Amino acid sequence: MSKLTIYFTSDTHGYLYPNNFASKQPQHMGLLSMHFPKDENTLVIDGGDTIQGSPLTYFCRLNSLELPVARAMNDRGYDYVTLGNHDFNNGPEYLRAHLDALHAKCLCANVQDDQHSLPILPCAVHILGNGLRVGLVGIVTDWVNVWENPDNLIGLSITDPFEAAKKAIAQLDADVIVGIYHGGVERDLDSGRLLSQTDENIACRLCEELDIDLLLTGHQHIPMAGCEWHGTHIVQTPCNAVSYGKVEMDEDGQFHSELCSVPDTAVLSEAEERLWQDVNAWLDTPIGHLSRDIWPEDKLQMALHGSSIADFFNTVQLWATGADVSCAALGNELRGFSADVTVRDVVASYIYSNTLTVFEVTGAVLKTALEQCARYFAVDENGKVQIAESFLRPKEAHYNYDYFSGVDYVFDLNKPEGERVVSITRDGKPVGMEDRLTLVMCNYRATGAGDFECYLACPKVKENLTEVSELILNYLVAHPMVDIPEDHPIRTILPA
Repeated sequence: MSKLTIYFTSDTHGYLYPNNFASKQPQHMGLLSMHFPKDENTLVIDGGDTIQGSPLTYFCRLNSLELPVARAMNDRGYDYVTLGNHDFNNGPEYLRAHLDALHAKCLCANVQDDQHSLPILPCAVHILGNGLRVGLVGIVTDWVNVWENPDNLIGLSITDPFEAAKKAIAQLDADVIVGIYHGGVERDLDSGRLLSQTDENIACRLCEELDIDLLLTGHQHIPMAGCEWHGTHIVQTPCNAVSYGKVEMDEDGQFHSELCSVPDTAVLSEAEERLWQDVNAWLDTPIGHLSRDIWPEDKLQMALHGSSIADFFNTVQLWATGADVSCAALGNELRGFSADVTVRDVVASYIYSNTLTVFEVTGAVLKTALEQCARYFAVDENGKVQIAESFLRPKEAHYNYDYFSGVDYVFDLNKPEGERVVSITRDGKPVGMEDRLTLVMCNYRATGAGDFECYLACPKVKENLTEVSELILNYLVAHPMVDIPEDHPIRTILPA
């Protein structure tokens, strides 16, 4: 018999319906498809990143509609949540509206609100019906400070999550300690090998140095159940509400966990059904025309030989800013575009709430950035090219490979890392290392994220604070027929 049962979700990113919005076909996913049977010894907990990331959240924000996420969570009896890095994307007022509508308590010990207007606590003790005292502490990766637009953090301070958790745990008088951490593991849990040199993810350190019995993690989107590190049980769910975690603690204090599948159907209220119809009508709105379809291909092949989708994104970014050169990445999952473009194509292909930053860069900085992109490729002893492990673990990060437009460039994979960029030309002329160009990129990349620290010392020329997805829609309205070339700016010399 379980002494404690926890249902856990994380990184649902506003995917409420049993559908990924790329089509109308039902999928096994969505918060509205989940059901958590509760009794007095059960807790329902979420690990953050709930209010940004889907066409639904974009539609609600665009039309100033009440976000339906809190109501869905209330109907499923959530008790506690923490905050994820994407929950700050639309500023404190947007976050406050969500938290005010939420019945669950928000625990996030390393978020300090100078105005004391956000309903956030560092920790809590929940006494179950059987008398068990469950101590809970929430924290979020402090890399929010690196990624987020400073305007969205006005009045907020994101402090060191380890120190905040340590202080909060010391306050708890509890029989069992549960950490809710919007961050992930920095080591391979089987071998112990360090996977990342940064402190973006510190789950293993938390387990090693703090008295935590169960650590509910997120951010990395790694399906993880039944795992342990230094005596702490660890759980993590994939993203977009495709599964949830069920954790049980037995009478001996031992934890057992599993990831549970989600039905492809949901019972909707009248309001939820009406919103579903409205979102789909908007998504199916014709918005423009391309000279041909452009669908995603194999990730490795696109990175090696170029992507028409990425080239199109770069075309929009150059149009919006007038920069000389543009770089853009593709999400881990994307829909692509039919020749007759609908809003669905756009918002399901560029899902991030990114804006644009333009830097002045030298040819040397441009080469350094391209060399970082060339690290996406690993070459084995037989000359076979594959995706480098650093882009696959601890989580898939295909979005950290950038495609460039405005220059033509050549990778030679016969050469070692750091020496693979053998040609950069612009208008048929070599780009010198001292040459100066303007380069536009998303605000996420402008922070140096993805090991692009080479941009951090570059002068900022300007910003465009309109979201990229909206810029794409505007571009299609302004250009009734968009020509999609067959060739790409990149050429890759494969191993001999």
